[in-house]
Amino acid sequence: MQRILEDQGWRQGSFIKPETTLKLMDDIDSSFTISADDLLVVASQSCDVASSQEEYIEISILRVIPFEEFKKEYSHNRNPRVLHIKTGSTKCDKTIALKLQAHEKIQIEKRLLEEYTPDNSIDLSEETLNQYVDWLAGRYKRPALPTKFDQLIAAADKNGKKRKKITKKANDFLTGIYVAIYPNRDISDDETYSVNLLGVASDEESIVSATEALDDYATILREAGMDVSDPKIGTEFQISVGTLRQYQRINFDYLSYEQGTSLPPDIEI
Repeated sequence: MQRILEDQGWRQGSFIKPETTLKLMDDIDSSFTISADDLLVVASQSCDVASSQEEYIEISILRVIPFEEFKKEYSHNRNPRVLHIKTGSTKCDKTIALKLQAHEKIQIEKRLLEEYTPDNSIDLSEETLNQYVDWLAGRYKRPALPTKFDQLIAAADKNGKKRKKITKKANDFLTGIYVAIYPNRDISDDETYSVNLLGVASDEESIVSATEALDDYATILREAGMDVSDPKIGTEFQISVGTLRQYQRINFDYLSYEQGTSLPPDIEI
């Protein structure tokens, strides 16, 4: 079975044909409701799909949504729990909008797919596939900042009103807000955090607006009693991987979910 699925064209990002899904329903052990309009896509890495040491393939459930329900704050991996993507379909000759939820994954025995081929009428672009894969991985590798650090910010910005405003602006001009904290631990009442801020702007045209958003965030940290150096900012093409490794990405997950808003919790480079 090692190369059967690979020879059939199964890869990470391959879609299962709706008619195949119907035939497999009795063999799929899932607590999730899967309708005829839903799509299934291979989440497993392509080498795992081909490997004889893996008996199962992981599958994500995609729900087709109206275009007016597509939300920017759920695109480009901004949200660790929900992802909105767009892709083309040759069946209906148009672009469709899809919603994924991180917990909606199932497993299928490989042997069940041996006699079927993927649905080539739907194809994720390389960029969209990379976003999807990074979104899957990002759910498990999100940075965890010290609890005391978060508590100080929450006390300085009650209800998150200032951060909501910054996040909205960041949606358009920033692809990442990163922070280096010293010491990177919970501190006692007689200690103070020293903080370096780094902003990654979408492009050169976004520098001014991105700088304003970053300066606003620095102000919140200072109001929280932290010692904040002048923020640094650059575009995606100006900031090296080595530089990013010295920082942790600011995670707005607690803000969007605790406040009941749809603001992007993660802003990813």
